[in-house]
Amino acid sequence: MTTFSITRPFLIALLTSCFFFSSFLKGASTSAAPASSTIQSKENPGSLPILLGLDHVAKDLHLTSLQKTVIGGLRSDYRAAALKITQAGHATSAETAILQLKLDRLADDYNDRATAALNHSQKHRLREIERQILGGTLLTSPSEQQFLGMSDQQKKKIARLHQESEQKASVIQHQAVQGKLNYHQQIMALRKNRQHYATAMLKVLNPTQLQQWRAAQGPKLVF
Repeated sequence: MTTFSITRPFLIALLTSCFFFSSFLKGASTSAAPASSTIQSKENPGSLPILLGLDHVAKDLHLTSLQKTVIGGLRSDYRAAALKITQAGHATSAETAILQLKLDRLADDYNDRATAALNHSQKHRLREIERQILGGTLLTSPSEQQFLGMSDQQKKKIARLHQESEQKASVIQHQAVQGKLNYHQQIMALRKNRQHYATAMLKVLNPTQLQQWRAAQGPKLVF
């Protein structure tokens, strides 16, 4: 399996747009708002098969040839399956909600399978890399919240910010589908939206938690 290179700004927008298939589905909905009022917390907000396929990440994790082959297959299969779901049609908000649920389950499944291909030290390092790349967005992860000992009030604030972020991302995708934004404008708008809410989520942490979280990022990933 051949790893691939990608610029960091595009990587961040891609990984945090809910796998870009999901974002496309939301944007193509008849409503610019999410079809569901409740957005489920995800252990990995980004796509791990895509992240692990990056040459910088593969090199940092010292992936073996076999691991690269397995992850490459997962990435290809995930993209094909996600594309099949998005092409199924979603004229109503109810249909969009069902397809969105299918996409979320698909992403969770492939993230779990990608993680299973790693050894313990690689899994630990991958989480450090996720913290660096996804920033405060990763605070929606249940295990990350447990790691930081977040209070119920903090979790509710994170959930509210996450929902606002998804709603604004949906508006951006809807504008792109309508032709109001070109591809570059779409990616930059998603990136700006992510950065805004990632920063806002980090502000939910107290000084001790923030220090703990920054220390847990590990050595800086070299792009």
